[in-house]
Amino acid sequence: MKNLGKISLIVLFLFSIFVGSFTVYSINKVQSYGTLINYLGIVRGATQRLVKLELQHQPHDELIAYIDDIIYDLKNTDGKYGLEKIPNADYQQQFSALTTLWHRVKSNIYAMRQNPANSPLLLQSSEVHFEIANNTVFAADNYTTSKSHQLTLLSALMLAGIIIMWIALFIVYLRKLYSLESSNKTLYDITTKDPLTGAYNFETFKKKAQKLLTQTTKKYSLVYVDFADFKYINDVFGYKYGDEILINYAAIISKELRAGEVLGRVSADNFVILRYYNEKNDIMVRQHQVDIKITEFMHDMYSGQAVSVQCGICYLEDLAEDLQIEVILDRANYARKTVKTGLNRKYAVYDESIRKQLRYEKSIENRMLKSLENEEFLVYFQPKVDLQTGMATQAEALVRWQTDEGLIIPPDKFIPIFEKKYLISSLDQYVFKKVCAFIRRRLDAGLPVNTISVNVSRLQFYNSDFVKIYEDIKNKFRIPDHLLEIEITESIAFDNVTFLEKTVSELKSKGFLISIDDFGTGFSSLSLLKNIPIDVLKIDQSFFRESIHKEKDKIVIKGIIDLVNKLSIRTVAEGIETAEQVAFLKSVNCNMIQGYFFYRPLPEDKFEEILKKEYATREPALATDSKVLTPKNWSLQNN
Repeated sequence: MKNLGKISLIVLFLFSIFVGSFTVYSINKVQSYGTLINYLGIVRGATQRLVKLELQHQPHDELIAYIDDIIYDLKNTDGKYGLEKIPNADYQQQFSALTTLWHRVKSNIYAMRQNPANSPLLLQSSEVHFEIANNTVFAADNYTTSKSHQLTLLSALMLAGIIIMWIALFIVYLRKLYSLESSNKTLYDITTKDPLTGAYNFETFKKKAQKLLTQTTKKYSLVYVDFADFKYINDVFGYKYGDEILINYAAIISKELRAGEVLGRVSADNFVILRYYNEKNDIMVRQHQVDIKITEFMHDMYSGQAVSVQCGICYLEDLAEDLQIEVILDRANYARKTVKTGLNRKYAVYDESIRKQLRYEKSIENRMLKSLENEEFLVYFQPKVDLQTGMATQAEALVRWQTDEGLIIPPDKFIPIFEKKYLISSLDQYVFKKVCAFIRRRLDAGLPVNTISVNVSRLQFYNSDFVKIYEDIKNKFRIPDHLLEIEITESIAFDNVTFLEKTVSELKSKGFLISIDDFGTGFSSLSLLKNIPIDVLKIDQSFFRESIHKEKDKIVIKGIIDLVNKLSIRTVAEGIETAEQVAFLKSVNCNMIQGYFFYRPLPEDKFEEILKKEYATREPALATDSKVLTPKNWSLQNN
């Protein structure tokens, strides 16, 4: 019996080593196959991205080389990425077809560069390539899944064998069992990390965070983090750059974490961090230091383009509920979403006012599409006054939301939500069509018209069909050239100046005028005025607010106007509210003024009344705030 026990112990020991080693080996294999699948996905996505760029006549040889490297690594053993090879006939067949299709896509790319008429061949081959890439990914995934099932079965058999041994060996082998459980725990930890960043995956984070909260009396906070406009980083600079940002950000946070704190990745660019503190401000300081480092990293990469980090913070001591991690995550996420609405801040701390605001936003979100279908949005016009003549015939088109209950919702309440839900392009086009219909109706009635400007969102501008969509609408309503002005914000220029220059040139070739809006609110660049063929520069109202630097502001404004006048660019000053501002702007030869001193945004019928009066009398009309501007007092105010 004693010898049987010894033999059983030896068998258990050898069996555990064999199965444990084979399990680790199998897990590493499965993880290697997962990495291979990720790179297959990169080939699929990067090829589609490449074709899109090529069809837009933006050659990207670096991306071609990157895909070539991956294809080579998937096929050979001496590639730079060290990818595992899958010994599966179905996968090998699909991968062989994928390799052949990739060479065809490359050939079609070079053919299209020589002759754009070959673009249909490129598009056709890319579609076939996408389908084959999908099949290859599915084949690799099926094989990996089968291996995972084998690993699961092996683990189950190992557990059954160990239980049988326990019954035979009784308490003598309990310590062996604990050792084995410890080994299993190590293996479990390996499977709980996010493969890209090394942070805990979301489910593991929640378990570890909940455990920390229930086992300590420390004061904790939960920080919910993401990057503003991270989609544009991926679209403009590529997914590889986006991944580098996420990897480095996770590394920076991990380095500063203390014992008893934990980092997790939710998905995409979303991270969650559980930290403890003595004073609440400690959390803000620590997060700010982390964000400075990742911003410096982004500035050192590629074109120096950086996006800001946005954080929602929930201090547990502020919650009345039980300390359940799901509740805390919700509260921190609520706070993060308020930063997403476009407020001029990066961090938001959860309180009840945030929760009420999000409920309000949710009610707007639930009715956006229906409201567009029901045409509840009204186009208002804010006239622009020519400083030389005092006439107000041009205008900017703005939007107001009048619900079916008659409630007017201001744009600052709904436009950020349209942007967040990627519906802003639909709203932009809705307003543009209404403006075109307004101009067409006046032309058909034989009434005079002048230029109307419309705003274009950042998301809309990066739509590859943007110019064609707006040209088609313009042609549908038969609008003559130079009656429509496209307003874009200067921040668009810092994403991709080359793309901006190309798009603006295309718009101008289609008969649109172009204006840069909010000039001076961001990183204004005078080279922008030199390189981009704009027609109008709109000076932001922030230059005209009361400040201790009033005289310096005037010097800057005069310098800008003098410069752009020499470049044959017209200037419009926004947000003008006082006679003193009007007099100064006229003295420095600003062309036009837009602001409450003359006119507030007006509904269509009121705007037409102004047009009727001014074209009939060629005199300034009544302002909406009851100021009367006649030729006499006009000269008194501006001389």
